[in-house]
Amino acid sequence: MGGGGRGRERPSSGGRKKRCEKVTRVPPAMLLSLCSLLLAPTRLLLALWRLVARLGVAVAVVAAGVAYGLWGLWVLLRRGPRRTFRWRVRDQPPPGLADGTFGEHRYLRLKDSGLRLHYVTRGPPTAPLLLLLHGFPQNWFCWRHLLQDLGTRYRVVALDLRGYGASEKPPGRDSYRLEVLLEDIRQVIEILGPPPVVGEGPGATEAPPASSKCILVGHDWGGLLAWEVASSHPEMVEKLVIMDAPHRAVMAGFMACHLSQLLRSSYIFLFQLPWLPELLLSLADFELVRTALTGSWLGIQNAAQRLTEQEVDAYLYGLSQPGGLTPPLNYYRNLFRDTPIPREPPPLPTLLLWGAEDAFLDARLVPCLRRCLRPTARLCLLPGAGHWLPEDQPRPVARLLDHFLGTGDHHH
Repeated sequence: MGGGGRGRERPSSGGRKKRCEKVTRVPPAMLLSLCSLLLAPTRLLLALWRLVARLGVAVAVVAAGVAYGLWGLWVLLRRGPRRTFRWRVRDQPPPGLADGTFGEHRYLRLKDSGLRLHYVTRGPPTAPLLLLLHGFPQNWFCWRHLLQDLGTRYRVVALDLRGYGASEKPPGRDSYRLEVLLEDIRQVIEILGPPPVVGEGPGATEAPPASSKCILVGHDWGGLLAWEVASSHPEMVEKLVIMDAPHRAVMAGFMACHLSQLLRSSYIFLFQLPWLPELLLSLADFELVRTALTGSWLGIQNAAQRLTEQEVDAYLYGLSQPGGLTPPLNYYRNLFRDTPIPREPPPLPTLLLWGAEDAFLDARLVPCLRRCLRPTARLCLLPGAGHWLPEDQPRPVARLLDHFLGTGDHHH
């Protein structure tokens, strides 16, 4: 009977274990429901934040449309209908834009999209690749001084971004999404990277090409793209130079806290509208574009470097063609389509150049941009310089670049 009692105890103990297991086991579906419930407040806050942000952008777009519309009405009253609604299509490129004055004009074709991009190059073919990215409303021509100053030591390439200059201009707003633009730059670096090293001697063969790498320099929109490329593809960028260009992760918060920057960026909200920006920019033979480039406050501040009529036409030549304004404006029309993804600062050596008198970007933005840089990054504020830094201060910029690029080793 004793042995039988002990035998009856064992199953009951196992049964207790089984019952305990059944009590502590939680079905996966219940766990998912619990997680969703816990995350519900966070999701609600994010949804409310997105709604408030969209409403804020919508209000700013309407306000900018009204303000710039009143400017257009003022131009109409001042100049009259005939002069206001007349703009000249430039039939011939001005001197320097399409000839070989500043370098050799070439084209490349992107592998995935098949898009043909135009660029101007100068320098030894085996030298390190120095890739220059322009901004709005310019083209490769804004780099003409650097092409001459650095073209003896580097293989300098001034690119026309898609939709600009002599590069192809695919239709549609979606053709200018940020991820598409970044892929363009990645493929350009891949195509124009270090040329194959050819051995010497009668039986020499072509060695495999080195990994594609460049020194990346960007101004304005080109700087915004350079930030992103260096962060997402650091293995393709040896050194990074940013000129008067904000980081997307910083700009929105800075505008929300600084009314002055919101006003300076009012044109960005105008550009969200269909057709109206194209009309306003064209009025009185592109008076608004001219003012941005040559105005006493907005334009180049260095009196010795003020743009001539022919130099202004180097930018108006492409913009004045039928439909020439829409592709560059589509860059802006995609700005609010996604939320910037926080990334680690680019690990590579970085130089940030900024014009102290930039009329479009508040100088107080510069300390905020330090969060997007490594502690070793260099920052230089150029006194008296405006937004158009490559043309405003070409010699100081060339010296700063030469010094920055001369430190450390280059990968040939």
